[in-house]
Amino acid sequence: MKLQHKAWALILAAVAVCAGGGMLGARYLVQDSFARLEAEHATHEGERAKRVFAQQVQALRATTQDYAYWVDAVNFVRGKLPEFIADNFDADNMGYLRISEVLVFDDRGRVLATVKREGEGPLSKLGAERIAPLRELTELVLAGKDPKAVLQTLRLADGGLEIVIAAGIRPPNQTTGVVQGVMVMVRRFDEAEVHRLADVLMMPARLSFETPGHTNAPIHVQRGNAELDDLHVLLEDHQGLPVAELVLGLDRHLQEQGQALNRQGMMAVGLTASMASLLLVLILDRFLLRRLQRLCTDIEVITRDGPTSAPPVLVQGRDEISSLASVVNQLLQRVRSDAQEQQRSFERQEAIQAQLMQSQKSEALGRLAGGIAHDINNSLAAVTGWVRLTIEDLEEKHPGHESLGQALKATKYADGLIRQLLAFGRKTAPKLQRLHLRSLVEDTRRLVSAGLTRESEIVAIHRVDPDVVEGDPTQLQQVLVNLLINASDAMEGKGRIEITIDEIFLPLGGDENPPPGIAQLGEGRFLTIEVRDFGPGMAPDVVDRVFEPFFTTKSVGRGTGLGLSVAQGIVAHHGGHIGLSSVVGEGSHFCLYLPASADEAAAPPPTTAPDSEKRRRELLFVDDDQLVRQSWSALLERKGWNVTRARDGEEAWSYLVQSAQRWDVVLTDLSMPRLDGVGLGQRMRSMDQPPPVVLLSGNLDEAHEQHLKALFAVVLRKPVEAGDLDRVLNDVVRGAAR
Repeated sequence: MKLQHKAWALILAAVAVCAGGGMLGARYLVQDSFARLEAEHATHEGERAKRVFAQQVQALRATTQDYAYWVDAVNFVRGKLPEFIADNFDADNMGYLRISEVLVFDDRGRVLATVKREGEGPLSKLGAERIAPLRELTELVLAGKDPKAVLQTLRLADGGLEIVIAAGIRPPNQTTGVVQGVMVMVRRFDEAEVHRLADVLMMPARLSFETPGHTNAPIHVQRGNAELDDLHVLLEDHQGLPVAELVLGLDRHLQEQGQALNRQGMMAVGLTASMASLLLVLILDRFLLRRLQRLCTDIEVITRDGPTSAPPVLVQGRDEISSLASVVNQLLQRVRSDAQEQQRSFERQEAIQAQLMQSQKSEALGRLAGGIAHDINNSLAAVTGWVRLTIEDLEEKHPGHESLGQALKATKYADGLIRQLLAFGRKTAPKLQRLHLRSLVEDTRRLVSAGLTRESEIVAIHRVDPDVVEGDPTQLQQVLVNLLINASDAMEGKGRIEITIDEIFLPLGGDENPPPGIAQLGEGRFLTIEVRDFGPGMAPDVVDRVFEPFFTTKSVGRGTGLGLSVAQGIVAHHGGHIGLSSVVGEGSHFCLYLPASADEAAAPPPTTAPDSEKRRRELLFVDDDQLVRQSWSALLERKGWNVTRARDGEEAWSYLVQSAQRWDVVLTDLSMPRLDGVGLGQRMRSMDQPPPVVLLSGNLDEAHEQHLKALFAVVLRKPVEAGDLDRVLNDVVRGAAR
């Protein structure tokens, strides 16, 4: 018979004999005393809970009487002190006194004042449906002859319990006569009050409104969960009618129960434990402990000397412990062989790690760019050639001429991206030309506003003129696109992003605070493009690493960590630098420093539009529906308009006051989020020379339309034909010019 089976048989027999005797003794000795203690404890805790709850009611009663027996309260109901309510029942005072509502009635039961406090919000007044039941309680006080009469009760309202105190208003020295009015204070016994009561009682508590008083007993216990019983304490109103029940978590594992159980069951449990302990010690010591101790000693030697030099454990017998000793020896042999292999692997890994630390990540990126640039440039060259041939074959007035021109711009932009990768890999230099930063920023803002920055608001601020630099427009635009997308992602696609064009002269004066990133710059005039978001900001350890290749804080699939490192490389090739400052909780601020062009007069004009587009009239189109903006903008552009799109009145207003561009006419929708068409029109009246505004809406009645015509040049209804809309807009512009 195996050792395992022997031990099981002997232990089971010993435990069965000892446990049987112990259970028989505990069953008859403990059961009665346990039930008695449980009932006594429940009664004691229930009475204590009622006393604590009554103390809260008495505290509210005392507060109500203090205010009701005050001369200022008497003067208020007599109409002599109208500021009494505002001075004494503000949000802080009501919160301190834990008062939910205050009502003041005159001696005829008419409401003089009401105050309601809900959470941390502002104070408000009570509605008529709320006042009616409280007036009924007030009438009971007014009907009595005792000026010191006070009514205290509990009531259910809006699914919760309320403590209501109504006290007659009288002068402090008046002891007879009639009351001057009634002051009612209400405390809503919500979850916070229940938790406060539970802290005082030092046990879980909750309110129950389901059939209170159904047992006809003010205190009763119901079975709860494995650890707590539900102690129900009945709460009654001023008429003695049950209103709710305070349910307390009554602990079953009480000290008194344990002491009684210990005293009455000591003899039986002690005898049983002694018998079991003696049998188990003899069995374990004889069959298990001695041999396991010997095996443990051998393993301690292995642990002390190490698996490679310690001797094997001693194997005795043919049972499970002997098998365990054999397995330990096999494991010891395997550990020795694995240790030798691990040492060799560690040496190889150290050599490989030393080689990897010497390689540069930028070199790997340059090889990748060089490998794919050839094939992509071939494809772009073919596409560019066919597009140019098609443009030459079509007349300039052909509808597809402009679309093909945009396609050609897209191929140029793609070619710029390839050159950007090659520039980062130090295989090619940027193609520099004179350009205006104002045009660069406006073109970039239009590009990312098509959805790359989701719902973020991009505001351009121009503080310097002239603003000419020597730069590659495609590469610099890619830098700005990367910074704008990062700023939008930091604010989860919602928020304000500011792009500011400014200048700085280096070296700085002695009293000027150095902005971030100027330590790497030389002397002279530099133009700056600042991109600022108002997101969560970055921790200092993240700020120190954001320009490292392959470092990113975005989730998998949202970024590779190449954007800022590529941007830094581009700006460095332009003779500039990127500075960063970030404060946790306030946002991040990237600043691009670019050397200003020495010859400002030789720079091209600050617009890249052809002469044919310069003669087109400018339209600011405001509508919160993206599909409407896109489709109608395309129609109006075919009619000869330069259309600037805005998602709502706030974005349109920012264009009007911050952009240097001037619009011939503004076309706006009526109903929009944040700022509607009426609000935009009213704001534009404050401008020195506002452009005319045309209102276009699909929800107008005749009276509303007549009212709006006083504010807008023309009011149109949706839907409207593109030709009619073009004619109306032209008429409005001609009328404004006259």
